[in-house]
Amino acid sequence: MTENLKELVRFYAQKYHVPVHMALDRYGIDLWDRNSILVAMPERSGQAKFVSDLILCQDEAFARHLGGNPVLLDDLVLGRQGTKHLVFCFHPMNDASQAYARQLVESHLPKLARSFRKQLKDDLLERLGSCVHDRKRELQSSIREDGYEVERLSLQLMQLSRKLETDRQVLRMFEQPGPWIRHRTAHTFVDLMKLVPGIYRGFRLENDSLIGQTHEITLSYDGSDYKFEPYDVQVNLRQGKVFISGGTNVNGYIHPHVTDEPSGICWGNIGHLVSRMAGELDLFGLFQLIYQFLSSYNPNDPYQRIERWDSDWEEESSDEDEPYCSYCDDYGHTIGDCDSCWWCDHCNEYVDHEEANCPNRPKPEPEEEEHASELAEA
Repeated sequence: MTENLKELVRFYAQKYHVPVHMALDRYGIDLWDRNSILVAMPERSGQAKFVSDLILCQDEAFARHLGGNPVLLDDLVLGRQGTKHLVFCFHPMNDASQAYARQLVESHLPKLARSFRKQLKDDLLERLGSCVHDRKRELQSSIREDGYEVERLSLQLMQLSRKLETDRQVLRMFEQPGPWIRHRTAHTFVDLMKLVPGIYRGFRLENDSLIGQTHEITLSYDGSDYKFEPYDVQVNLRQGKVFISGGTNVNGYIHPHVTDEPSGICWGNIGHLVSRMAGELDLFGLFQLIYQFLSSYNPNDPYQRIERWDSDWEEESSDEDEPYCSYCDDYGHTIGDCDSCWWCDHCNEYVDHEEANCPNRPKPEPEEEEHASELAEA
């Protein structure tokens, strides 16, 4: 490819800001990576041909495997244009053929450059749209999970602050002189004995734990009485922790709010009081509070419904246990499986139209305009 043709190709590459690969032989074509526009011309070989006033060396088979629309002159194939390539099938031998080659470059290369830019832009828009869709879903999920984490950490911070203040109060109490602690312990013992035998059958010490055993407990709910075997309420004096065992075990639960696991107690809104009293070794108030807890039932927040302690009770099935679709207000499926609605990214909700028919779908952007002026040759 002559130098003036090379300069012309570089000019259009700079003008349209597109990569252009120039090849002067078959090996140069093999180096083309398809991410640029190819302009190729065969080497000078064979005998010269005369076409009108053109003198050229024709090689009709040059880069035929690339295909494309033929460029004809007097029924001779002098070039081929594809979607990303302009291939010459001749090598110019005089000024007229050189001018003809320039004419082909000026006629075809700008079209290839514009088509190349448009295809690249369309591919970018499509890929970016897909990535934006995926990133939006990821961000929605991440924001939701981070929100849950913030709530969890806020609750943890509140609980930790409450525990810190409680521990400071307990520490101040335990820093009292030994006689004061012995006097307080004796007073606690007297108070505990007031709970026997009315509330507790008795108390006993096992290692570092004080254990109080209740009588049989009856819970009344919805016109029915449910009887539970006595409970052992264990307070570890060294750790300041509470454990509950005994009761009547049904499916791993010894109480509607207590499992048979050591830490399986749902204290509800009294949890902080239990922790504070256990930490301060306020045993008299603690054992009273736990007895009240075991003697009550909250139907809104149980581990297991109290009716399960009735051997004759059968759980009724209801539509609330079935999948529910909030869009069509029907049971049997969820909104994600509904045949009447789709999730629309433009509306950001489930709707009755598909995304292609969405009235909120953005209008396509106008084609980018051509540069107003040509760049000067470097």
